[in-house]
Amino acid sequence: MSRIKNEEMVPMADDVWDSFKRDQVELEAENTTLTTAYLDAFKVMTDEVRNIEQSDSMSTTQKTVTGKLYLAGDAMKKDLKLFQKVIEKSRLDTKIVSVLLKNITRRNMEGALVNIKSVSQIVADNTALLTTKGMKVAFPAFLSENFDTITTLSNEQNKIMKNRKELTDDNHGSYKALYEFITDVCGIGATTYEGEVKADEYTISKLLTKLHSSGGKGGGGTTPPTA
Repeated sequence: MSRIKNEEMVPMADDVWDSFKRDQVELEAENTTLTTAYLDAFKVMTDEVRNIEQSDSMSTTQKTVTGKLYLAGDAMKKDLKLFQKVIEKSRLDTKIVSVLLKNITRRNMEGALVNIKSVSQIVADNTALLTTKGMKVAFPAFLSENFDTITTLSNEQNKIMKNRKELTDDNHGSYKALYEFITDVCGIGATTYEGEVKADEYTISKLLTKLHSSGGKGGGGTTPPTA
């Protein structure tokens, strides 16, 4: 079974519910639990989870903080690349700067923080040599200031993520119930219409592909456990 992230649950449920509403009579003929009452209950649960997510103001805050965090990292790239040239001229190992740049590009900001400390140590140990090879006088302060900025933003991001996880955990039952509506209807629908184009509307992997291609892809959620 393909994984469904929490943030993908509502848009997928909307698609499945639309198909279910159209095919309800045919599906009930194949499985008597798929009644109009079940259809209505599916809609109620979808709206319940939708309301939970719309009240999650932390989602917008997290996106803002994450954006600032990535911009802070990107703003370091030019100076780091120039410093890399200085290290090469000094015949010192450039590997740590390369790793730092790679972590910034890959958005691994916790790894980048570790790398910044390592680069700062290299600068502290070789200040005189590096200065003669062209290191800017302000470069040590540049590293220190960016380390503090990224640390602050990273801590803020982690706090928001922790609070959002608690919100999801508090509403675990609602997400789990909606997940079961989706998988129940899809399981019966895909089998009922096997071999027909309509089966795609009940195939979770196909629904995820449609969702992602429409720009609705989320990140970081998990498939609700089945027990």
